[in-house]
Amino acid sequence: MQDERKYVVDTIGAFLNGSSGERDWDDFTSTSLRSAELNSIRLRAAALDLPLNADGETVLMALRDEAQLLTEADIAKLRPWRMVTGVVCGLLAGAVLWWNSYIPGAGLFQNPQLFLIPAALGIVVVSLRNKRKKVGPYDPEVVALNRHGRV
Repeated sequence: MQDERKYVVDTIGAFLNGSSGERDWDDFTSTSLRSAELNSIRLRAAALDLPLNADGETVLMALRDEAQLLTEADIAKLRPWRMVTGVVCGLLAGAVLWWNSYIPGAGLFQNPQLFLIPAALGIVVVSLRNKRKKVGPYDPEVVALNRHGRV
């Protein structure tokens, strides 16, 4: 999907007008979006009770307007890498190292550091990347909110 903002605005507009297809709303509410801001709008729209009453329509129109007002800078915000990604990459690298240094007859638990150290380095790499890009827990907005209390 090239333009997620247009997709969100068009889908909500079609749902409000009654011109959407049978499964368009279900597809919209069940498929996550790359942009965190637009995905937040999608989740709030999915939380509305159907069929919509007057209050629900008002909320949905406000969500559509919010999506229209988002700029490219808001939408293109980077997502943080997950720590699990670093651990898995480290474990895979450790498995390759372990396989290359395997000694037959020494047992499966020889050199466990070859698994643990690359996994720990994977976590460090993910943390440093997230900190350098200022995403996730290093996002300036999250840091500012944490100064006033936990997010």
